[in-house]
Amino acid sequence: MKRSELKNIVKELVEAEIGKPVTDPETRIKSTLKSIDPETGKLSWDVEYPVEPEFIYKKLEDLVQYMDKVEKGTELGQIKDILKNLKNKTARLAKK
Repeated sequence: MKRSELKNIVKELVEAEIGKPVTDPETRIKSTLKSIDPETGKLSWDVEYPVEPEFIYKKLEDLVQYMDKVEKGTELGQIKDILKNLKNKTARLAKK
């Protein structure tokens, strides 16, 4: 098979994927192949980073638990209280 034939096959396969969104199951980042430059072969992508209340709640919960040993009245104690408040507010969004 000639190199040019292989190049055309790859090009056809990639072009078939234009406009099809793919979501990474771990990060929930959604990417869509937008276009291919016919001269250079450069691929252009649309990437969406979703904001999910459940994910934010879990991360805040982990951080608050991590800071459990922080003494109250200290600057870190105040930050922990702020994070706890944010976690509680986020909980209402996550349960909708």
